[in-house]
Amino acid sequence: MTATARTRLILVAAAAIVLVALVGGAIAASNGDPDAPIRSGPIGSPSPGDDGPIFVTPRPGMADVSARPFDTATVSDDGRSVTIDFVSGVEPCSVLDHVDVRSRANAVTITLFEGHDPDAGGVACVEIGVFKRTVVQLDEPVGDRKIVDGAA
Repeated sequence: MTATARTRLILVAAAAIVLVALVGGAIAASNGDPDAPIRSGPIGSPSPGDDGPIFVTPRPGMADVSARPFDTATVSDDGRSVTIDFVSGVEPCSVLDHVDVRSRANAVTITLFEGHDPDAGGVACVEIGVFKRTVVQLDEPVGDRKIVDGAA
């Protein structure tokens, strides 16, 4: 068997395992009742009873880093921090590397940068959305300026 064929076989097996786990979780979540709702809402959003988004902090040193858009930005009461919510992939395939903040007279531009963990080895990256949150500390309050997504 060639290395390419072996890699494809491993990826197919990993996808099958993930599918079985998802279906099993859906069946368990419904308590066996086929009419029970399993989950509603966009992929990556918290389910009822979840604690909400996964809090992440930047981990510099990721590979293939690129800008990624965020969904919401909420300014704190004192204006000195911004809570950023975004949907991303699972780690180690999608890891927040750093956040860039550019302050201008009329706007604060925030850009999230994400990459993959180069120390993770040859892992299979499943495309599942994960609801994530990070908090950005600012040097000066936002004030009347608008928040701009630098990746949009």
